[in-house]
Amino acid sequence: MNKTNHWLLFVCSVWALFLGSCILPESNHIEPDFYLLHLPRHDTNQSIQKGTSSLSFYIREIELPQYLKSNRLTQKSSMEVVKFRDYKRWGEPLADGISRVLGGSLSHRLGTLEYSSFPNRRRNNCQFEISVSVLAFEKTFSDQALLEANVEVKPKDGLIIREYFKSQVLIEDTEVVSEVRALSMCLDKLSGRLCDIINSSTP
Repeated sequence: MNKTNHWLLFVCSVWALFLGSCILPESNHIEPDFYLLHLPRHDTNQSIQKGTSSLSFYIREIELPQYLKSNRLTQKSSMEVVKFRDYKRWGEPLADGISRVLGGSLSHRLGTLEYSSFPNRRRNNCQFEISVSVLAFEKTFSDQALLEANVEVKPKDGLIIREYFKSQVLIEDTEVVSEVRALSMCLDKLSGRLCDIINSSTP
């Protein structure tokens, strides 16, 4: 075999090795699932016709602890340990979702359409301004949805009311959808408390 043939054999061998190394492995990419908080269905006997009240309110920007600012759903495996789930994520910024659901639920309870929430502008002559600082909002190690928050209701004319609020709702099964529903129910319970505060502050 002459030198030319040796050279061609060497080149072909190197080329074959190169092509073999270019074969891509099967992808291990997993598409994440996205979830949205939603308004729980209200019982028929609790139905309120919107627009029957002249009350108005504004929900300021929801404050979140740093660990809840990720779009990944979280879970507490103990009081000291939090788990971030890479493939279970919020479909919108969590603060926006909380504000949306809380505003809609409170609007339903008060029977008013005269409200707005951050990032929308505060309406003129708004009667109540609401601040919510979330301390916890996740599935706990006892399989419950937990909401802890400091809330503040500021009437246009009157004293500011500040409270600590806590709600826990049992998660029905292991499905993430059930977890999200339970978290939404926690927000609905918070709107119930805010409704009581506003009603007690209204002449």
